[in-house]
Amino acid sequence: MTARIGVSEENAITAKSATAKCEVGEKRKMTFSKIVILYMLGGLVGTVWETLLNLARGRGFVYCNGSIFTPFNFVYGVGAIVIVLGLGNFQKWWQVYLIGAAGGGIVEYALSFLEEIVLGTRSWDYSGKLLNINGRTTLPYMAFWGLLCLAVVFVVYDPLDVWLDTLPERPLNIFASVMAALICIDFLFTVGTLVRYTGRHAGKSAITFIGRAVDKVFDDAFMGVRFPAMKF
Repeated sequence: MTARIGVSEENAITAKSATAKCEVGEKRKMTFSKIVILYMLGGLVGTVWETLLNLARGRGFVYCNGSIFTPFNFVYGVGAIVIVLGLGNFQKWWQVYLIGAAGGGIVEYALSFLEEIVLGTRSWDYSGKLLNINGRTTLPYMAFWGLLCLAVVFVVYDPLDVWLDTLPERPLNIFASVMAALICIDFLFTVGTLVRYTGRHAGKSAITFIGRAVDKVFDDAFMGVRFPAMKF
């Protein structure tokens, strides 16, 4: 009984300490487990958001996770990590908004450019939208990224950071390690299937048995459903 009370008191003290640090603006301690959970949360929210957006536009159900196995959208997952690491310790809302808006536009532009150079495809094209920049991003979308950064930093991550600091460290690290391994495997499979998808479109035959297996299992019909936004 004494041991249980001691653990409860220790957790309460940890929670109060974490809350106090947050209130006084002390720099947060970013850990491996927090990064993994941020990726998962951001990626899952991104998938749900994109799915609901497609439903609202009358496109029906569309796979929006951008990966083969996990429900975590890579772009949103990485975006959540970048937002917190880059803006998590800013205390003024206008700094978070302006830097987030500019950074969001730069990242969106860069990802579109890299996808076109590496894979020869484009997953989004804003050429017909208001105030677009080479069709890769738009000023209204950049304004949205700024608002998103405000929500992530001040509404989502502040309480999440406090809560994570109250959890037992060892189980949290084990969970994060397992999920990180699954995410890495999913990423490698996704990249491999995308390389073969674009290779088949360019008329290039697989030169290894792994490539031939990928072509058979993850054929054009499968990839067209999982990555409907990709345009060659």
